[in-house]
Amino acid sequence: MNLKNIIRELVLATKVAFINGNPKLVGRVYGLFWKPKSVIEKRIDIVSKGINEFRFLQIGTNDGIINDPILKFILRDDWEGTRIEPLPAPFKTLNKLHKSNRKVKTLQTLVANTAGVLPLYHLSFSNKRWATGLSSLSKQNLERLIDMGYIEKRALKYGDPLPPNKADWIAEIELEVVEINQLIEIEFEGSLQLIQIDTEGFDHVLVNALNLEKLNVQMICFEKIHVPKEALEACLTRLRNFGYELLETDLDILAIKR
Repeated sequence: MNLKNIIRELVLATKVAFINGNPKLVGRVYGLFWKPKSVIEKRIDIVSKGINEFRFLQIGTNDGIINDPILKFILRDDWEGTRIEPLPAPFKTLNKLHKSNRKVKTLQTLVANTAGVLPLYHLSFSNKRWATGLSSLSKQNLERLIDMGYIEKRALKYGDPLPPNKADWIAEIELEVVEINQLIEIEFEGSLQLIQIDTEGFDHVLVNALNLEKLNVQMICFEKIHVPKEALEACLTRLRNFGYELLETDLDILAIKR
């Protein structure tokens, strides 16, 4: 590991320890100095400020801090909810981040549209945030990124040696799976303000699996860039049919119940 990466890891560990030890102080600082930028952040901001007890579920949280879309809201507005990450390395950081916060529960599990056991595909040669953030239930998504040259460029940037054989770049781990509707019933009794999803190409599958006839979910935010066009359009049509308004950025979609 080069000096730049050593410093990066030390800075991250310091941030995690400080947030864990001072969540309310950090939240007040965000309240004073942080302003939402994207159209999605601005809409979540409006809803969050209008609700005293905001409840959320985040699936595919990774370490919960680097480039996280909702951490500032969690701390600023004292959200209550569950953050989920299946991979051991990023979950260790996530758990440390909220160890002292009784309102935020962390779970190391896999969430899918069916219960059972499924393989999670991840890069074999690095536990850094750039690499763990690409883990997915879709092996094809990782293979596509390898074919594009994206993985090689990122590995070079962060000083991660690549195995000589590309077939060894992807590893898999079999994990127990919690079905998404069952999870929401257990954790939230079927009612919450936000579901935040980032599962690298599996997002639309989870959104489609939501029993929207039964669940009371005010907002659903998910990543769109790895979802095939036809599958994405079908997913969005279903959301519109259930009365959701859609906001889009280059990367994500926010569905808001009318």
